Amino acid sequence: MPTYDAFISYNTRDLAVVHRLAEMLHEAGFQVFLDDWCLVPGEPWQERQNEALANSPCCLAMCGAHGLGPWQNEEVRLAVNARVSGRSMRVIPVLLPDAPDSALKHLDFLDRFTYCDFRGGLDQPRSFTRLCAGIRGEAPGPPEPVAAALPGGRTDADHRSGFNAPASGWRRSSVVTAARAAATAGGAPVVLCGLPGIGKTHVLCDTADDLRVGRTVLALSAGGTTAAEPRFLVDEVNGRLDRAFGRGLAREDLYLRDWPDALAALLARVADEPLLVLLDDLGTDEVGRTILRSFAGLRDCLVLATAQEHFADTTDARHILVPPMSRAEGTDFIAHMAQRTNLPVDPAELAGQLPGDVLSHPLALRTFLAHTAYVPAALLIRPDLPSDVLSARKLVATAVARLPDVHRKALAHAAVLDRVPPADLLSAGMALPPWFTASLADLVPRCLVVHVAGGIEVPQLVRQALDDVDPSARRAALHDVLAELAGLAAEAESEVPASLAGVLAPVALVAVETGEWRALRDAVPDRMLDRFNARGFWKEYVLLTKALIEAVDGLGDEADRVRLRVRLSRKIAQLGDTRSAWQLARECEAVPGAADSPVLRAELAGQRAFLSYLQEDDRSTLHELGVCVDLRTRTGDTAGLLIAHKLEGNVHLRRGRYEEAAAAYRTALAVGGDTADARHRLDTEASLAMCEARLGSPESAVRHLERTVHEMRALSLTIDLPRALHGLALVYERLGLPARALESVRQAAATPARDPAVRKAVDRMLWRLENLQQVTRSAEDGRKAEGEPR
Repeated sequence: MPTYDAFISYNTRDLAVVHRLAEMLHEAGFQVFLDDWCLVPGEPWQERQNEALANSPCCLAMCGAHGLGPWQNEEVRLAVNARVSGRSMRVIPVLLPDAPDSALKHLDFLDRFTYCDFRGGLDQPRSFTRLCAGIRGEAPGPPEPVAAALPGGRTDADHRSGFNAPASGWRRSSVVTAARAAATAGGAPVVLCGLPGIGKTHVLCDTADDLRVGRTVLALSAGGTTAAEPRFLVDEVNGRLDRAFGRGLAREDLYLRDWPDALAALLARVADEPLLVLLDDLGTDEVGRTILRSFAGLRDCLVLATAQEHFADTTDARHILVPPMSRAEGTDFIAHMAQRTNLPVDPAELAGQLPGDVLSHPLALRTFLAHTAYVPAALLIRPDLPSDVLSARKLVATAVARLPDVHRKALAHAAVLDRVPPADLLSAGMALPPWFTASLADLVPRCLVVHVAGGIEVPQLVRQALDDVDPSARRAALHDVLAELAGLAAEAESEVPASLAGVLAPVALVAVETGEWRALRDAVPDRMLDRFNARGFWKEYVLLTKALIEAVDGLGDEADRVRLRVRLSRKIAQLGDTRSAWQLARECEAVPGAADSPVLRAELAGQRAFLSYLQEDDRSTLHELGVCVDLRTRTGDTAGLLIAHKLEGNVHLRRGRYEEAAAAYRTALAVGGDTADARHRLDTEASLAMCEARLGSPESAVRHLERTVHEMRALSLTIDLPRALHGLALVYERLGLPARALESVRQAAATPARDPAVRKAVDRMLWRLENLQQVTRSAEDGRKAEGEPR
């Protein structure tokens, strides 16, 4: 009987994951006993297993999602008894991925032996190091530097799950070698370029596996919402750096700068850290170039990216082509997939029959092999089949055309919800119909839909094929999804969940791509944009407004073309990009008919006044406000008049002219009436109360501000709440109520502030009051001590 390094005891229901872990141990040089590998057919299995256990210095007790199996219980009991009886047998509990706490409660031996924990996934270097050391009977020693843990048990080094690139054991070795050499040569970032579906992301991850030792990995998707609004990437980088190093920035700090400046500020905080940055699906426009330059400027940072095209200026990056597969690579790929999925094909024979364009394209070849699970390969390859049908796109189109109607409908919905996490769908209130989830079970094996971490993905070639086969399918699915999202938003009048904003943003991009402009405009009315803005979903607000501008440009709606550009101009100006805000204002003036409409001219005058106010040009602000007030008075726009007079009051308040400011605020409230927008009305009332406090009526100011704060909270209008709370704290302090003042300013500090000046004022007042409280307490303690007997 041979001697083994370890005996593997497992529940047969966990065989797949046990196989992978056994392969990892075998690759590490260990001889392990796994019954599926070591038992000889025809020999008595029970006796051989007992002999193998007796000839192994340790037993690996695998504990998975289903707990211990009946025979596994017996094996573990024998191992524990051998340990108790004095034999040098080590029992190592190994917690497999997805092992729930409920499956571990009744495993008494876990309390007695040090275990190895793989519940966060097999790709955990420290856990594997501990397991190898346990097999050898050694202490594992101090850990090597690894990436920081992320929610859900992943690590930043576990980059594959985020990019939908599971470790399959097969790699494009020549391309990986070239990419690795280019990355380690230093200098410019490395960009992997190639056709859609050619395997760029897999090469990216395989190369990262070879380079990640000693580096913190930042795996970032640069396509989708990031390409449309780069602040999504800034937010992602901020979260990763905060979890990995504790060096993130406060959320409001990110929105006070242009996104390139915000990204540069974040990266400056980790300038000396060794990083490996992976950017998947990077655009080759100026946004992509800026992202690439930002990371490339770090001192000790390797940058790998994928893109469909070369960058125009090759000095910015070192390009590695991911070419079509050679015939040898195609044959090897078929052999690997046939073994992995148990396909009844002969790799060499099938490679000789397939056209070169199919054999050379990973997506086309993978899709073809998925068909052989249902149809014999000999029937799929027919001499009379036109070669263009067997090209990558036509092959996928054929697979789509053969689907049942309900499966094709599910594919269309999956294409609309591409990469949207199901958790967000459920949190937003969207119910996935049974036919959708049932159809996915057939679409996934056909490689038309791919599971990714937290979501699903439809490859680009599949989406194209779907549009060729059924041009109306994606449009119909888009209408269904947009209608449901609009209904959910209408139900959530008082509180818009973050998940709803997160789902609507990528769906809006699909609507723009397919030209469904009217459906998008109907699904995202102005009141929904207002709620996103009021609740601080600013990157979603910007992305949706950009999408709506494309929609109304296509529809030719002149009024909306101006109004939406004014909206976007106002928001990006508040986020610090006044240059782009002025550019949008000038675009508005060029819209046909804008100069002939008093309503649109009033919108433009109001926006010019707002931009001038941000630049502290009070003279221009008051001039433009005069034009705006005149036009809005003529058109009877009371809501617009309230905003205009409120801005006028803000100009006077900034100058310290409290009488003039109070008069402007009173005028704003008078013209606005009861139908005024609640947010602007309450902000105006708060400003008026602050003027009253300055003019000698603090008691009246307190009553007004308390009522305003209460109403803001009731309506979830958090965007202006810090300013009102800060004003209330100032009045409390003036009335000699320091405890109330401190409580109010603490509440203001706990609420994100849109205006940087308000945030700074809140921070200063909080520091002053807290230090004053400490001084007061020290003085009181001193007086008490003096009065006590010695």
